[in-house]
Amino acid sequence: MKTAIIGAGITGLTCAHKLHRQGNEVLVLESQERVGGVIQTELNDGFLVEHGPNSLLLDEIDLSNYFDELGLTNQITKANPHSRKRFIVRDSNLLALPLSPLSLLTTRAFSFAAKLRLLREFSIPSLENPESLSVASFFKQRLGEEIFTYAGDPFVSGVYAGDPEKLSASHAFPRMLELEQKHGSILKGFIKKARARQKDPDAPKRQLINFQDGMESLPKVLMEKIRKENIHTGISLNNITRDNNTWKIAWDDTNGESCEDTFERLIITVPAHAIPGLPFHFDSSDALQPLAKIPHPPIACAALGFRRTQVKHPLDGFGVLVPSSEGKNLLGAIFASTLFPGRAPDDHVLIQCFLGGARNPAIGQLETGDLLEILLPELSRMLGIYGSPVFVDVKKWAKSIPQCNLGHERFLEALEAVENKNPGLTFAGSYRNGVSVGQCIRAGWAAAQIQEQS
Repeated sequence: MKTAIIGAGITGLTCAHKLHRQGNEVLVLESQERVGGVIQTELNDGFLVEHGPNSLLLDEIDLSNYFDELGLTNQITKANPHSRKRFIVRDSNLLALPLSPLSLLTTRAFSFAAKLRLLREFSIPSLENPESLSVASFFKQRLGEEIFTYAGDPFVSGVYAGDPEKLSASHAFPRMLELEQKHGSILKGFIKKARARQKDPDAPKRQLINFQDGMESLPKVLMEKIRKENIHTGISLNNITRDNNTWKIAWDDTNGESCEDTFERLIITVPAHAIPGLPFHFDSSDALQPLAKIPHPPIACAALGFRRTQVKHPLDGFGVLVPSSEGKNLLGAIFASTLFPGRAPDDHVLIQCFLGGARNPAIGQLETGDLLEILLPELSRMLGIYGSPVFVDVKKWAKSIPQCNLGHERFLEALEAVENKNPGLTFAGSYRNGVSVGQCIRAGWAAAQIQEQS
């Protein structure tokens, strides 16, 4: 079976790798000069910076087996056990979120009334019509207003950089909603799920991982496995047409030479905002135009390096998230040099900061100098930083994480309708299958499986 895959992000690469391993002829077409999409790692002046995802959750045996197959297991770097601690900002102070029932009783992050309200979650009946709820409404009804304000809201910013009042609970956090509906309580569902994992001898320990040379190790290995001649980067698509159950694709290669080929299957893995701009020429392609309305707010990622002596805070955790109620410009920060080894030179630390998103989209588009002018005073007050950073690396994403807001199902239904009318066509990506790296990997596998069965 001859398949074209448009987009060489992690979804497209894992899909291509699976099809290639099964003996299919695969060609990957990518407009950028590099593969990996938002997974980008850069080493500068001894600082290892992730411009995109900073880690990957190893939560099922399928991912462990996959990294074995790719020869990546010996390159896996596990997160520092001390990085389990998560901080939030409350009244401009950094407070650690509770990690156990005992710490919940003693934490200063929540008031006594909020703790009592949280315990009531066990007895609140399952919510009706949860598919119509925003993330904010879901969290508030289940956990209470204060827990949402100081835990739920910053958590949403950390995952989606989104607006919890607009995000759909059923699309943004389907597993959490499933636990609530199945067990009648989020907390009860988490407890039962944890106990089930403990009783399962084959269940892997949930671990946050990266790789010795950074997240970009994954797309680089996949490119080698697929073979470079099967991946064309720096191309410009000219035409995509459907003719007698085949797909004809015309493009200019990186040297400007015209190319054309015919395929039995076509898999689209580009970001949602890029789909309407593809040169489709077939019936029902107009139905894809509404995908341009899926929000992708701008985000600025600022990696700042300091001498260890410049930072008063011990940085003894994963990082810090900032609730919107605090009125700060900073969405959150990751203590990168604490999280994984080799991220900063000796006697230095690396802090990766995130600004913009749905909360402050204009900030995500600021020039580097203006961005640092508003970031450094806030960060310095939070962490007790003295002096200027010795290292600065700012990456701006004009269109970042897709927002699955209320009504997102209309986009998914449009995609499904186009696929049904055009056998052999599949769409896959974070806007459809989840935004984490693990979800994107599995989306690639699923798309390859669909093609095999069609």
